[in-house]
Amino acid sequence: MNKNQIKNNYKERINFLDSKFQELNSYEIENLVEHSMCTNVTIDFDSIILWAKKVKDEFNTEISEIPLDKLQSWNVSKKNISHSSGKFFEILGLRVGSDAGREISGGWDQPIVKEYNFDGGVLGLIRTYIDELPHYLVQARFEPGNYGPIQISPTLQATFSNLNQEHGGRKPHYHEFFNDYKDTSNYLFNAWLSEDGGKFYKKRNRGLVKQVPYEDTYLVDDNFKWISLYQIKRLMNEDALINPHLARLIFL
Repeated sequence: MNKNQIKNNYKERINFLDSKFQELNSYEIENLVEHSMCTNVTIDFDSIILWAKKVKDEFNTEISEIPLDKLQSWNVSKKNISHSSGKFFEILGLRVGSDAGREISGGWDQPIVKEYNFDGGVLGLIRTYIDELPHYLVQARFEPGNYGPIQISPTLQATFSNLNQEHGGRKPHYHEFFNDYKDTSNYLFNAWLSEDGGKFYKKRNRGLVKQVPYEDTYLVDDNFKWISLYQIKRLMNEDALINPHLARLIFL
C-alpha cells in the first residue's frame, strides 16, 4: 500500500472501533489498530532487518572475560562486589529460608545484584505522528551481556547513575524528553516495572511511553530508527533481536 492507502485504512479502522468501543480513549483505540496493521511510512520491514544487520556487522567492540580482582573501579571483598563511587550496583549474598515455597525445600544461598537506591533506571519510548500515523523511536543498542550483541531497544535505556553521569561520561541520548517523568500527566504510560527477582534484588525500572511532536524530535545517528508497533511485534519473531524492555513497553 502507498502512503495514502495506509492513512485511509488506519482512519477507517479507528472510526470503526471508536463507534463500537466508546468506553476506550483515543490512545487505547489507536493501540488496538496499531497491533493489527503497519503504520510506518518511513521504512519497510525488510529494510529494518537489513538496518539491524548492518549495525551488527559494523560493531567491533571487543568483549573479554577477566578475573574479578582485575576489574578497574570495582572493589571485591568477602562482603560484596561494589563500584568505587558507591553508585551503579553491587553484588551481595543472600540466604533464602526453608519456607520459600520453591523446588529447593531447605532454602539456598546465592549472589544477587542490588541496584543503587533499589531503582534501576528509566526505560523511555518516544511515540510521534509522521503523516498522521503513529511511529516509535527505537535504538539498535549494545550491552555487554546481550546475545547478539546488538538488540533493538527503547529510545532511552539508562540507570539513574548513568543519567546523573556517575561514570564521568555524557548523558544518554534523548534524556531531555524524560526529565519530567515524575509528572505522569505528560505520558501515555508511566509506572514502575519490576525486574527478574531471581537475579536482581528488589529492582524496578520506570517504564515510560511519551507522545512527542515530530518537529521536536531528531535522529542522533543511524543507530536510531522510527518504526511501527506492528513492526516491533514482527521483529519479536526474529531470534533475540528485540530486547525485553522494548517488548514490555509495546504491550502496555
